[in-house]
This record gives sequence, structure tokens and C-alpha cells, in this order.
Amino acid sequence: MEKRALIAIVFSVVILILYQEWVGRFYGSPKEVPAPGSETASPPAVNERRGQEIPNAVPPPVLPESLEGEVKEVKVETDRYLAVFTSRGARLKSLVLKQYRTSTAKNSPPFEMVMHKPGVPYPLGVELAGVVPFNDDRTVYEVQGGGLNLTGNARGTLVFRGRVPGGGVLTKEYTFTGSEYPIGLEINVRGGAGEARPRLLLTTGHNLDIVKIDAVFEGLIALVGGKLVRITAAKLSDGEERRGEIAWAGFDYTYFFFAALPEGQQEHTLTVKHAGPGWALSLGSEAPPGQQGGASRYTLFVGPKDLDILRAIGKGLDRSIDFGYFTFVSAPLLHVLRFSHRFTGSYGIDIILLTLLIKLLLAPLTHKSFVSMKQMQKLQPQMQRIKDRYKDDKEKMNKEIMDLYRRNKVNPLGGCLPMVFQFPVFIGLYNALRTPIELRHASFLWIHDLSRPDYESLPFTFMDWKLGIPVLVLLMGASMFVQQWMTPSAGDPNQRRMMLLLPVVFTAMFVSFPAGLTIYWLMNNILTIVQQYLINRMNK
Repeated sequence: MEKRALIAIVFSVVILILYQEWVGRFYGSPKEVPAPGSETASPPAVNERRGQEIPNAVPPPVLPESLEGEVKEVKVETDRYLAVFTSRGARLKSLVLKQYRTSTAKNSPPFEMVMHKPGVPYPLGVELAGVVPFNDDRTVYEVQGGGLNLTGNARGTLVFRGRVPGGGVLTKEYTFTGSEYPIGLEINVRGGAGEARPRLLLTTGHNLDIVKIDAVFEGLIALVGGKLVRITAAKLSDGEERRGEIAWAGFDYTYFFFAALPEGQQEHTLTVKHAGPGWALSLGSEAPPGQQGGASRYTLFVGPKDLDILRAIGKGLDRSIDFGYFTFVSAPLLHVLRFSHRFTGSYGIDIILLTLLIKLLLAPLTHKSFVSMKQMQKLQPQMQRIKDRYKDDKEKMNKEIMDLYRRNKVNPLGGCLPMVFQFPVFIGLYNALRTPIELRHASFLWIHDLSRPDYESLPFTFMDWKLGIPVLVLLMGASMFVQQWMTPSAGDPNQRRMMLLLPVVFTAMFVSFPAGLTIYWLMNNILTIVQQYLINRMNK
């Protein structure tokens, strides 16, 4: 293989390693934060990306009870989730996604998307801006109606009424549908502090939970003025504020999403700040109270990053799935996997079929590459004579070598073209397997989760170290070694030995990659070996 081809391959490997390092920094693992030690003081929040301590925001002033009464809990169960609301603040205390498990264990409970964290207020609170700011965290609401159990297209409502300073009434009306994730919310303030604009509060404490590795809190995400705003937890340390036409805003997790979609086209203000050891997102309209029609309406989404579900809701909510710069590759590949899954029922088989499809599309290019390398190999004796003859005149030597290529119609870069085309496919498939929820907990053979590294499926403990056996990665490395050994080389023996080191580099790199991506690269190597074998037989 010519030096230019070698440089191209080494450059591609360096890019892959740097990309993996960047992804690791951007989506780092969270750090555990101890629970508050007392009721009078909360521990400093911990940045899950870098582990640095961040001082807590100044605690809000203690507000008097605006309505005395017994605190009640109301359960709402649909086909998609089981939600628990508390009358204290008319807030969401818990929400369990019924169709997703916490882990791959057989007895794993359903995934709890919203849960209580010490020191973190419950989400869906309301703030009223005015001469005397008001927060309904300590308000005990009256509940109209009881628990709901909805299926299919059945709809139900849950109404909470509480008092605000000045004798006004604050009403929260939630609307649920049995077969859908979105929840309607209408906030109405009448009398008393009714001239103040209500602001909706979302909170999260998931970044404190190191157990749910696939629900890591990744930061703020919003669609403001048609532009996607994505701010990692590391960069939220000083808080954040945005103004504009906000289509939606919320908290982003690896495979899940918690967002509010305000109704109407008016300007909104979005702020994010610390809430104890967690985060609080405040969203409210900038329109004067008289122009709001007496009510603020939102659509709430608490659920998975499922492309079809998000697109059905609209407002560009599907853009919350981060495919990176290779969206034009990742999105089509994901659609192919989803289409194939309708017939196979196994994402492992779907990845193999996708690999076969990609290989067929690239087969002419790969064939041309192998033929080019074979021709380069045949020209090696002539190239060596030219190098010996013009060893003291580099310019003349390069000219003679290029003339040799031209006379024999050989492209010196033809051998590395498949690698160049494989790179965007590789990164696109990486994002297609890592971001959407389809492959979460998807099993294949002994692999428990195709979205996680394969060594996690065969764990063992050695001297208190939790390790695993990366069977797929080792097979991939072995197949790549065979592929490199069969590949024609026009270079010197030292160059060939260097090329044989590439499988070692790729094996080390793939240890932390999703098992689904390893299956793709393994099958690609096997198909390339078969293709090379057939070409070698045809050229004998």
C-alpha cells in the first residue's frame, strides 16, 4: 500500500479516537452526591461531568401556608405510565414508564422517570412574579376528583385549586389520554395576585443517581427562535437565561426527555438555576397579563426519545435526539433498522442485514480498491528500480513514479477510498445506536444490551475490580487481522507490519463502543474477507 494510503488510514484512526474522547467528555458519567445531612443546610451540588463543587443558590424565603388542609396523593394510570400527584403544590411526585425497565435484569421494575430527591422540589410548580413573589411549593391544594385509570383513547382530567396571596385562586388542570405520553396543563390565576404572570417550574435530580447509567442528566435543551439550544450540565454551573419564541424547553437525558411546550407564539423567558442539589427550569410568558386570556397552557412530555412519538407531537420535538453532525447518515440508518425490525424482531439481526446492505452498496468501490492494490503490488519492482535510480533526486523520482501510475492506469489513492466512505457510515451508525431508545436493553445472543459495550454482558470480579470479557471485540480484532493479512501491500515489509498493528488499535478502541457497533464492524470485516478471497481466486 502506498504511503498516502497509509497516511489516510492512520488519519482516520486518529479522528475516530479523538471523536470517542470528545463523546466521553461530552457525555461523561455522573458523580454521586450525598443526601442532605440536615434540614437546615443542603450539601453543595456536584457537577456530574467534572466532579467540581458548586455553591448552592441562595435559598428562597419561607412562605406561609396559603391553604390549610390534609395532603393527599392522587394516582393516574394510563397505558404508558403510572403518575402520582401530591396536593402539596399540585405537583408530580412520581412517574413510572410502564414499557421500559430500569435495567436488563429479569426482575427489574419499570423505569421511574420522575422520583423524589432530598432537597429537590417536585416538578410542575408555579411561581408568580409580582410585588411579593409567590411559589406554590408549600400550598396545599384542594383536589377535584380522584384517581384515574385510562386506556386507549379515553381522556380524563385532574383539577387542583389553591389560594394565593390577596385571596386569589390558582388552578392547575391536568388532562391525560390513555394511549399517549403528552399531558395537557392549564394554569389559571384569578383575583388577588392574578395580575402576576405565572411561571411553570420543572425540576430534576437524576444527575444525583449513578445507578441509572442510561438516564444520565445531560443538561438543558430547548428550541428557541427555531434554533436548538443544548447546554451540558458542566456549562450550567452558573445558571442560564434565554428569551424568545420558545417552542419547547426541558431537561435532557440519554434516552429520555422531560419537556414543556408552551401554547401560543408569544415571547417567553427561560431560566435554569440550582434547586438544592438539583436543577430547576422556569418558563413563563413575557406577554402582559391582560393579553394571556387568563390562562397559561402547556403540553408536558415525560417519556422516551422515540422518533415517531416525538414527531407526532410536533413543534420540532424530534430535534431533541442528537445525531450530531452526521444526521444525514444516522437518521436514514435508524429508519432502515426500524423497518427491518418489523420483520425480524431482533435488532442484532437488523444490524447484520444493514451491514450486508451497506457492503453491497460499496461493493463496486471495494472491488476497485482491491484491484488497484493488486496493480500497485505488481508495479512494486518497477517502483523500487525508480527509487534506486533517482534516490538523490526526489522531484525526479516522484515524477517518474506518477508517470508509471499514469501509463498503467493506476490510482495510488484507490486503496483507501473504502475507508474514506466507511468513516461517515461508522460515525453515523455510532450515533444511531447510541442516542435513540430503540436499542436500549435490546438483546442478541449473549448480549444483554446492544447499546452498551459487550463486555458488560459477561462480567466477572477480580480483586474487587468489576471486569468483563469483550468476546465480540476480540472476534472483531481477529477478523480485522485476517483482513489486513489478506490485503495486497505495495509497500515494504516494515509498512506491512505497521498495517498489521491497526487491528490492535481498533480492538482497544472498540472495548468501550456499543455492542451493536461492534457487530457491524465484525460483519463488515467478515464480508470483506469473503470478497477479498473471491477476488484473489478470480485473478489467479
